[in-house]
Amino acid sequence: MAGDTIDELSEKKHTEHDDKTCRCYKHLENKGPNAPKQDDIEGASLQKSTYYTRVATEYSTQRMVKPGSRPAKKGFTTLRDECLKANRLFEDPEFPPNDYSINFDGVTRRSYVWKRPHELVKDAHLFVEGASRFDIQQGELGDCWLLAAISNLTLNPRLFHVVVPRDQSLNNYYAGIFHFRFWQYGKWQDVIIDDMLPTYYDQLVFMHSKTKNEFWCALLEKAYAKLYGCYEALRGGNINESMVDLTGGVVEMIDLRNPPNNLFSVMRKAYRRGALMGCAIEPQNPNIQTEAVLTNGLIVRHAYSVTRVTCVDIASAAPKAKAPCSNGPVDGGDLQNAFGSFLKPLMGMISPTGAEKAPRSVPALGPTLANITNFNINLAFPDGKAELVRLHNPWGNEAEWTGSWSDKSPEWGTIAPEDRERLGLTFDDDGEFWMSFLDFIRNFTTVEICDVTPEVFDLGDEDEESNTAENILKRWQMVMYEGAWVSHHSAGGCRNFIDTFITNPQYTVVLEDPDEDDDDDLCTIVISIMQKNVRQLKRYGADYNPIGFTVYKKPDDKQIGERLDKEFFMYNMSVAKVKFFLNTREVTERFRFPPGAYVIVPSTFEPEMTGEFLLRIFYEAKRLKITK
Repeated sequence: MAGDTIDELSEKKHTEHDDKTCRCYKHLENKGPNAPKQDDIEGASLQKSTYYTRVATEYSTQRMVKPGSRPAKKGFTTLRDECLKANRLFEDPEFPPNDYSINFDGVTRRSYVWKRPHELVKDAHLFVEGASRFDIQQGELGDCWLLAAISNLTLNPRLFHVVVPRDQSLNNYYAGIFHFRFWQYGKWQDVIIDDMLPTYYDQLVFMHSKTKNEFWCALLEKAYAKLYGCYEALRGGNINESMVDLTGGVVEMIDLRNPPNNLFSVMRKAYRRGALMGCAIEPQNPNIQTEAVLTNGLIVRHAYSVTRVTCVDIASAAPKAKAPCSNGPVDGGDLQNAFGSFLKPLMGMISPTGAEKAPRSVPALGPTLANITNFNINLAFPDGKAELVRLHNPWGNEAEWTGSWSDKSPEWGTIAPEDRERLGLTFDDDGEFWMSFLDFIRNFTTVEICDVTPEVFDLGDEDEESNTAENILKRWQMVMYEGAWVSHHSAGGCRNFIDTFITNPQYTVVLEDPDEDDDDDLCTIVISIMQKNVRQLKRYGADYNPIGFTVYKKPDDKQIGERLDKEFFMYNMSVAKVKFFLNTREVTERFRFPPGAYVIVPSTFEPEMTGEFLLRIFYEAKRLKITK
């Protein structure tokens, strides 16, 4: 892996299960009535090499610089004004135009030439007719997880211009300097870059716009690459990382193999709120190659963005409809008439002996096919409404879904023309397509929803007026804590390692009042644990630790904030924990507890897995007290 370069388009992915090294722990038997109660032993986690423990520790130590010894950095406006006054173009000393900004080891198989937009085209612009998800074209970098999130971001202008500030241009006050904002571990960080981009034979190598003289996509990706060290650091990732970096929100993942009953309502609510949504397919067969194209047009282990969730009225179009390829309205009303009109022209082509007659013109079958489709859809959706999801493949090409409700599918003949216009229906090879919600949950395995607050996951509450930003901020608040798993001090591992588990950081949460609109006297809390600075350390071989957390009910004899000891953990079961310890940047779970005090213990799967973390706790306002 260390020798791989960004030029290799086929990304390697380790999916083998090594029985010799995988630590799968079995339950321990209780012996006698006074034996300690064993907590549910954590299941096997997704683990990778953690040899970078020393490197991560050294990195954390190096970052501990006294505030007085750190020089103040100039802001974007100051640097731009200095360049304009000196009549020169900005050159970024922190991200120079060389191969180390592309690959970790500074070795490439090509000779890249870094050029500014005005050196590539005569009429360069940051935006051409605004920013659209259809602008984005993926280059040679395997960062579809970033592209999918950016595609979603363009649907929310308010959030988009938080990331891409309006105070910059390739024309007015141009000085070759740009800046972008990303959320990093609790705060927004301004990333300043110059506009020199890597090219090969005068073509942009990485992300670019479909419009040749538009450059916001390429510059945004460059700023993100600088944030994490180089372009190669962006190779491979989860869409939840980029969605959080672009919004500062919280991501909750839903397993579509066991979806909640109200999932469509949750997704529609998320879309209306401007939340970012992404999805992917993890095949059951681990030997299927990454980004392999299935027979239905979908791509496995590939990040898609969900760009719309809606219901369409099909009752108004049936039994009369106009298919996208038909010549006129559909006549008839039942299955018998539909099949009769469908078979009649076909029978006319067959002789009594079964030999095909000479070719002749056949009446258009579009109206008849649409009539049959109307009948079948009315059976599938007796209430006259179809639940649909629109998805976007960041490749932006013809790789699209080919099943029901796909481009030019006869199902579109069952809805009224004004509804097709309202949906902005197009049949271009642009990577965007529609699916029925049932097909969506049958084919995709996960969907991840990123919202500024966990509000969209609340049951019920479909009142649009209550979902205003002001009311949401009143209902939800968040607290954050930064911590670290330090070797021989606080890197205790999960509950399987009882002797060291007690050394992990502990946080006490006091839930005071149950949710007002519920009858079960329970309180909602969302807990998220995020490990920090790992992608920045990829050049040193770093990878994500399997992380998670465990929640315990605070005993009455313990004071708020008093640490739990080994004896407590030996004799008491947890009240909640993560489903799996996962080697991803962030793990989030939602719980509903009775009022009371609870202790959250964030940890890695094994002891001595070191690193920094950010703990975020989302709660309903005026219902939580937290102590460390």
